[in-house]
Amino acid sequence: MPQPTSRDSHIDRAATNISIAYRNNTYIAEEVFPIVPSDKQSNLYFVFDKASWFRNRSGPRAPTTRAPRAVYELSASPYLCINDSLAYEIPDEVRNNADQPLRPDITAAEFVTDGLLLGLEKRVATLITACANWAAASNPGTLWSNANSDIWADVDTAVNAVVSSIGREPNVAIMGWPVWKAMRNHPDFVERVKYTRQTGRVEPEDLRSWFGFDRVLIGKAVENTANQGAAVSMSFVWGKHFWVGYVTDAPALDSPSAGYTFRWGNRTVERFRMDQEKTDVLAAEWYTSEKITASDAGAIFATAVA
Repeated sequence: MPQPTSRDSHIDRAATNISIAYRNNTYIAEEVFPIVPSDKQSNLYFVFDKASWFRNRSGPRAPTTRAPRAVYELSASPYLCINDSLAYEIPDEVRNNADQPLRPDITAAEFVTDGLLLGLEKRVATLITACANWAAASNPGTLWSNANSDIWADVDTAVNAVVSSIGREPNVAIMGWPVWKAMRNHPDFVERVKYTRQTGRVEPEDLRSWFGFDRVLIGKAVENTANQGAAVSMSFVWGKHFWVGYVTDAPALDSPSAGYTFRWGNRTVERFRMDQEKTDVLAAEWYTSEKITASDAGAIFATAVA
């Protein structure tokens, strides 16, 4: 296959603009791990030691004596933004024979962009839902899909685990769609709204109010786990888990946050020509690294429903 030359390859501004604007509203990864722009592909981020900051450090000072001294430790942790990319080929025959309302170039830009977003969603969901990544992790004593379960007490336990570890209430709750279905139909929750709301439905806003969350995110993204050519096999990216954690509104030097997404540069779409194949290629890419930065800032109930 002939290699494209620099004359044949360029960043496609029109396609990149489509890529920037295109977003599936079921993706929540960037709300969980805020974006940290990076001026280098690899670098370090600083970590303040928790023990020093939570130790009682002040004390009385007598006249002519010095104030009590205290120290804190500072370490650094590395990250490396990996090039994540996806390309789609558009033969001339396809473009020239496309009927309205088909738009091969726009659809290709959206297709490769969605591939990057789904990949990001999968990576962040994998980090969030791994029990080993969090200081507080357990399974419900009774699955939440059981009407006799005590979801309220379980959620309160998870919230307390975060507060007792970092001194802050978790402000974000994340659950897979199967978990939300169980919660909104659970008799304990329905009982609280059935006389005060015409619909009688439990809404995410209720969980925010009851437990003090700023955001309640429901992972609705699905993926086809089957190989190419095999029968479609759909599953929920966020599984059957429930997670609470503290996530900063914006990256901050001295504030714990469950995780960050380090991003070197912007997402772009490159177009290049393969002349002998009479084909254009649209390739989307970004440099990204998703990391848990405070394992004690989150708590998870794994496999909360059947």
